[in-house]
Amino acid sequence: MHLKIGELARRTGLTVRTLHHYDDIGLLKPATRGASGYRLYGREDIARLYRIQALRRLDVSLADIAALLDDEAHGIDDIVARQLGALEQQIRQASALRDHLIALQAQLRAQAEPGMDEWLLALEGMVAGARYFSDDERARLKPPAAEAQRAHKAALTATLQALMRTGAAPDGAEAIDLARQWIAMLLDEARGDEGLLMKLYAMHWHEPGLRALTGVDQAAMRFISLAMAHHRLSLYAPFCSPEEMTLLRRHYIDRTDDWPALIARVRDCLQRGVPASAPEMQALAADWQALSLAKAGGDAVLQARLQAAFEHEPELRRGSGIDTALTAYVGAALRASNLFDHRSA
Repeated sequence: MHLKIGELARRTGLTVRTLHHYDDIGLLKPATRGASGYRLYGREDIARLYRIQALRRLDVSLADIAALLDDEAHGIDDIVARQLGALEQQIRQASALRDHLIALQAQLRAQAEPGMDEWLLALEGMVAGARYFSDDERARLKPPAAEAQRAHKAALTATLQALMRTGAAPDGAEAIDLARQWIAMLLDEARGDEGLLMKLYAMHWHEPGLRALTGVDQAAMRFISLAMAHHRLSLYAPFCSPEEMTLLRRHYIDRTDDWPALIARVRDCLQRGVPASAPEMQALAADWQALSLAKAGGDAVLQARLQAAFEHEPELRRGSGIDTALTAYVGAALRASNLFDHRSA
């Protein structure tokens, strides 16, 4: 059985013009011609057209499609597998959107009408989120919180603002307890993913509208960071001598603000698949090593001790933005550059 070009267009929903174009560029040339020169498409032609359309739905260019179809190692099974993978990702994203809508619907039913600030916060989060997170990352974030969780966040925000208003020091017990709860809340939103946590931090740091709506500005974010730094400083004590702790107290806190941007740049390289030996990553590895050494007051022995502590104490890593994958990536870059492997933050 063979189909003429018009019938094939009708059966597939494609235009005759598209099929002519595929023929002109050699992507789909029917093997058979009728007596009057009409194109006649057989089973193999239609199977090839399926491959073409499946790859087009995966946003593969026509030039790349031609190369893939000529590659005998990647047949129809491989293309179907890729299409299934893309479809499954769309299903995950649709499921996440459904969860968001269900949560919003519950909120609407619980209170007659959300306030303007709540609508603005949701809108700001959607717009800003698209700039900082991929679709897959946004799907992995937790849906909007339930009422009890929103109340908990509001209470933490109020405590944070009160501490700052009264001039509380970030090394105080109340400030450290608040910071730990705050990081736990964000990690819960990021489902424990340190990479997503750093993106949440970056989004909030760089979006003034989001800061205004949440009531947590850059000064408040820095207060939390400093409180967490003091918390981590206390965790290093069992691993260091009194003299080393004295040196660490003079230098560790001063380097707190330098880490988030560097960690974010390294994470970006990791996500883009930049080799650890590439010049871009080598430069970041040098910055990482220099910052680690500066944090230890230039003492290489103390630096190594901090690294060992960071690797053995989970609480030191919690909320740092540094997970196993990032640690291994930085370690590979440091070894490739012949720099001593210092990875703690």
